[in-house]
Formats: sequence, C-alpha cells, structure tokens
Amino acid sequence: MDPYEIGLRPEPGREKTVKNGEKTLAKSFGILEAAAAFPGGLDGRGIAERTGIPLITAFRMMKFLVGAGYLCVRDGRYTLGYGLLRLGAAASRQNPLACAGHRFLEELSARTRETVHLAELQDGRVVYVDKVEGVRSVRMGSLIGHSGPVYCTGVGKAMLAFLPEEERERIIAGLEFERFTPSTVTDAAKLRRCLELVRRRRYAVDDCEHENGVFCIASCVLDRRNRAVAAVSVSGAELYLRGQVAVIAPLVRECASKIASALGL
Repeated sequence: MDPYEIGLRPEPGREKTVKNGEKTLAKSFGILEAAAAFPGGLDGRGIAERTGIPLITAFRMMKFLVGAGYLCVRDGRYTLGYGLLRLGAAASRQNPLACAGHRFLEELSARTRETVHLAELQDGRVVYVDKVEGVRSVRMGSLIGHSGPVYCTGVGKAMLAFLPEEERERIIAGLEFERFTPSTVTDAAKLRRCLELVRRRRYAVDDCEHENGVFCIASCVLDRRNRAVAAVSVSGAELYLRGQVAVIAPLVRECASKIASALGL
C-alpha cells in the first residue's frame, strides 16, 4: 500500500520522486492541451512558449508522446494523435450516460434536423459527453469532452435549475460572469429569475447567449427526487429555432425522460 494512503511518512526520497512525477505528468498534459488548442497544431517552439517548458525538455517530451501515439507531427507541427482518439472512444463507451442516451439523441436529431447535445455538470461547469450533428448543423464550439459555462448555455441552465438549492447557490456564488454575446446573462439576480422560469417550464433556452446566432432549447434529465443528473439540448441557427420553441421543447423533454428511464432513474 502506498504510504500516503495509510498516513505514514514516505521512505526517504519517495516524496521528491512523487512530486517530480506529478510535475512531469502535468507538463505532458500541458503539451497535449496546447496542441489541442489550435486546429492546425503548433510547432515545437510554440508549444514550449505556451506551456513554459524549456525548449529542449519540451522536444524530449513531445518525442515520447509522438512515439506513444498521443501526438502526431507533420511538417514540424504537432497535433493530437490517434492514441487520444482511441482513448476518447473508450471513454465514451465506458460512460453510462452516453451509452444510455445516444440512441435517443439520434432520434431527437432526426426529428428536429438539428444538432443535439448531452451534457453533465462537473465542478460547476458544463461538460459535453455526447453530440449528434444535425443536417442543418451550424458552426459551434461544443465538442465532446469540452466544458462550457453553466450560466449562459441551455444545458447549463437546465441542470442548474434542478440542483438542490444549497448546491445551486454555491455554484452561483462562485461564478465569474463573462459576456460572450450581447445577450449573455451577467447578473446573479437575473440568472436566478431565469432559473425559476426554467423550473416552471421544465425547459431552458439559450437565446444566443453563449455563441452569436446559436439558439438552444434544453431539458434536464432528472432522478426520482427531481434532481439534475444531466441535460439534453437541441441547438441550431436562431433563424430556424427561435420560432419553434413550442414545437421542439416537448420533444427535448421527452428525450430527457427517455434517458432517465434508460438509466433506471
């Protein structure tokens, strides 16, 4: 058993080794995040500058990550490798929420012709766990595994509205409101009024609050105690969706209910 697990002092030199290992691991993830932040990847010097890792050390670590399949290098630029695609696919297969919900997302996307998301809350932020592209797909920043703000996304507000009050207020108190568009809610009091409306309607709307021109209709996946587990949204161009809320909201609520049943909630 690891000494840290049982509260004993580690053997001499062990603490330093653990800390150095943590630093190396953190640097490796920093390199991967830096490469992921740019669609065309980054050259080695760019990665070193963004991560603060000395150039020689960065190149040594990138060489290891390329060999392991977690980075690819083409024309001197580093992008994410197929090893991460494999891990991402495995993560989706292991996520019970994504496994239970995917067929219902496909059904909802087929009925609405729009992009459908499935998300959950982690550390007060929205994390997208599944996504089905619609035939009228518009350019959106949402990607599986990426996180987003809770206060100006449809799925975020849908879940926040159905959290226990103490948890909801803790999250709201910790928010650092950022204005993404002219419609973004940046006031806690206004957000609370919005959440009250969500609870009455049982669906939330993102009226181009996170991304310009992107309109979302979302509903919460609830457990037997009427508490948030996840949320589903239909997202698309405001041109198509703004006038379709009355038609699409019941379909989103139905999808959320089906996912809850599939999860045995």
